[in-house]
Amino acid sequence: MDAGFSASVSGMRTHITRHDVTAHDVANVNTPGYEQRDVHQAETLPQGVEITSISRTPNRLGELSNTDLAEEAKEQIVNKHGTAANAKVIKTKDKMIDDLLDLVR
Repeated sequence: MDAGFSASVSGMRTHITRHDVTAHDVANVNTPGYEQRDVHQAETLPQGVEITSISRTPNRLGELSNTDLAEEAKEQIVNKHGTAANAKVIKTKDKMIDDLLDLVR
């Protein structure tokens, strides 16, 4: 698989997972004792990124969720734009291959 394509796919997977985690945090904002989750990621070689772990931020039992809605909203915006940017790279690469094949035909 092409390295650029692979990097974009891994980026999309990572942003989608991060978005799922933030959505779960927001959905449980009123759940007593809910512990906000944090996603940790790392670069992969030769290119790309992967989720290494998902941890929880400790919370005292019986208290409302420790989820910061402003932080979660910001994270969702970042994930939306990250996913869109990676999709654009894939679409551009596809267009370039189509144009190249048109020249060869």
